[in-house]
Amino acid sequence: MVKFEDLSANELKDDTLVKPLPTITPDGPTTQPTQSLPAAAPPPPSSSSSTPINQNNDQTTTTITTTTPTITTATTTTTTTTTSTPQTDTAIALETPAPTPITTFEEIQKQLKNTLDHVEQRNMVSGFQTLSKATGAVVDHCEQLGLTSDDHPYNAIDREQFWAGLNNCWLYALAQRHEPSSDTERLTDQHLYSLREMVVSWADKLERFGLVDYEMGWWEADILAAIDGILAMNYAAAQAAAQAVVAQAAAALFGEEVNM
Repeated sequence: MVKFEDLSANELKDDTLVKPLPTITPDGPTTQPTQSLPAAAPPPPSSSSSTPINQNNDQTTTTITTTTPTITTATTTTTTTTTSTPQTDTAIALETPAPTPITTFEEIQKQLKNTLDHVEQRNMVSGFQTLSKATGAVVDHCEQLGLTSDDHPYNAIDREQFWAGLNNCWLYALAQRHEPSSDTERLTDQHLYSLREMVVSWADKLERFGLVDYEMGWWEADILAAIDGILAMNYAAAQAAAQAVVAQAAAALFGEEVNM
């Protein structure tokens, strides 16, 4: 059988090219001259694979292209942020007043008057907030106000009368037993304990001037006694209320009144 060498596309298009036919020898093997073909340029990189198939010695090439799809997997990361919002009590909290700038006696007297107005309107929490602010200003700036020395050049006020007015304002406000104007203005035990801590801290600052528990100075013992008296009454009232609840429960259970 005679085999033909595959020709490149450029050689097939050349009309002047004459290819010698191989010599046919009936009894011997077929001899075919060897011809060097030009090197083909390397194909561009591709994901397709080609498979040449020769059938019946014809110049027919069948290309089978296989395409491999690329699957991209996207990963989504979800970040959940949890924000905690602290719960706020409806009651107004009493806080230790921050140090105030140097003030005047006129401003302090105005704050004391505002305190009495709050008490008259049964706004007890607001009243003690104003009173604490005024007292903090007095304690923090007692030297500049001339309350620690008799020969202060700016001492144009009766110091003993001033201290008496401040202390009596505290005792008067603590002596009120009226029902508050609203639940937010109710003076709770927590408020009273905060007031107690402030009274003690002010006494510690004034002690080095000898202005604690004297007529001319801060009446720590009297004010603490008033606060402790309110706390004791609140405790007694709570105990009585608890006993009343127990008595009602016993009566409902046993069908008779129980004396507690």
